[in-house]
Amino acid sequence: MQSKREIKRVESQKKIIDAAVRLFSKHSFAAISMRDIAKEAGISAALIYKYFDDQQHLYFEAMKMESKKLIKEMEGHDKLKDLVYCYIHYMFTEEVLYQMMAYYMLEINRPQESLPVVPEITRLMELFEQGLNEKSKEEARLEAQLLFSTLNGLLITYKNLPTLSQEHSLKHVHMLADRYLKHIKKDC
Repeated sequence: MQSKREIKRVESQKKIIDAAVRLFSKHSFAAISMRDIAKEAGISAALIYKYFDDQQHLYFEAMKMESKKLIKEMEGHDKLKDLVYCYIHYMFTEEVLYQMMAYYMLEINRPQESLPVVPEITRLMELFEQGLNEKSKEEARLEAQLLFSTLNGLLITYKNLPTLSQEHSLKHVHMLADRYLKHIKKDC
């Protein structure tokens, strides 16, 4: 059984991460400070440092929390096309993770470190690799990385295109993803 102190610690961490998710999904990494997150969470900035080393550590924890939701959705699929469509649909409908990833990928002034290989990103790659089961392990790993990058590029390019409705944007991204999947199948 958890002590009151442990329960309070977990609640405080969750409160901080939830505040970080809200802010990082609305603003770029560089535009948010630890003070902003503390204010959003209704706590002192010093308390954040009790649980998180720095803003980047907090960002990665927020990203991990949101990525787990996507992974849960995708784990119900095993065919590559279903995995791809699930990923696209999730990113179209769950604005928080999409915005966090887009801000991070497009951030010019972010820390030089790339998105870390956290278990959630590794699991996402494994799901795509499993869908690419006709390829060798090394080929599937590389193709999964290329697929992930391609899908994110399609989403960033077309998701909020002002000349297309959300419905048309989604159909267009599906059409382009289908085209890419045909190229993958040709290489098998």
